[in-house]
Amino acid sequence: MSTVRYDYMDWLRVFAIFSVVGIHVTAQLVTDLNYGHQIWWFANLVDSALRNSVPLFFMMSGALLLTRKQDEPLIPFFKKRVSKVAIPLLAWSVIFIIYRKIMWFEEHTWAQMIKMVLTDSVFFHLWFLYTILGLYLMTPFLRQIIKSSSRQLLVYFLGAWFVLSSLFPFVHKFADYGISLSAGLFSTYIGYFVLGAYLILYPIKRKWLPLLGFLAALGYAITAYGTYVLTVQNDGRLDGFFYVYIAPNTIAIAIFLFVLFQQFPNVFKANKLIQKISLASMGIYLIHPIIQLYGRRIGFDEYWVHPVIAVPLVWLSIFVSSFIIVWILQKIPIIKKLVP
Repeated sequence: MSTVRYDYMDWLRVFAIFSVVGIHVTAQLVTDLNYGHQIWWFANLVDSALRNSVPLFFMMSGALLLTRKQDEPLIPFFKKRVSKVAIPLLAWSVIFIIYRKIMWFEEHTWAQMIKMVLTDSVFFHLWFLYTILGLYLMTPFLRQIIKSSSRQLLVYFLGAWFVLSSLFPFVHKFADYGISLSAGLFSTYIGYFVLGAYLILYPIKRKWLPLLGFLAALGYAITAYGTYVLTVQNDGRLDGFFYVYIAPNTIAIAIFLFVLFQQFPNVFKANKLIQKISLASMGIYLIHPIIQLYGRRIGFDEYWVHPVIAVPLVWLSIFVSSFIIVWILQKIPIIKKLVP
């Protein structure tokens, strides 16, 4: 059972949350612009490079939760871990419902608001908290599976996950029929959760990085060009099939990046600023849409100047502003529970 602190994960977490913000900045460009436009290609190329961000978060969570304190009693685990997700989820659901009322002039009954919270209909990005909460609830069981499983059995699990959850959707997409075999336990995010634990227990050696890098580059090319081809076939409306987090191209990139950071601990070593941003990553995730939407209201958005210039400036501004706000909130008693 490992209790080592992985400093490279702070860097990886910062990379992942920075990428999430980037996805949300470029999303409007790839959705609204004509697929033949140069700016659409610019946004598509940037977006395609960032789709590994959410898988990396799930992999890091699995790497830490499934390989440590495997015999931890249920109540201490739920008090420490589940509450860190459940409390922010409920609190930010209320905050975003209020935001919708004030900024979008929406009116909801109590019954409608409760339904919105229960059905993940409050705000687009809160789905992540619902998913991670479900994984946390499963963690005590998954810990025992990891603890008692051989390497061969874990490889089998990951192989089955890849086939059922990643390859089968391609059959449905391109063959016009679906295979009637449920993924069951091998669902999208459980697979990433277990993959993260596997890469901690059985690290991939550095000598395999060139191959993993080639596969990641190929995955990136497939993401960008595949999105273009499918969008053309979809009469110009964005088809984000290759953007999905479970696609083989995304898996290849996520594995490469995880192993890359893991294999160079002397490069990605302890850094106070990186640690602070890493600790603020959940808060940045939660608050950054408000900063982005406010920017759009005052004209500071992807079209502020030429998008090639505007995108990186807006992206960095949202990220830095979100971090500063979260860093301040984390110093306030009680309020800090909303941005753990």
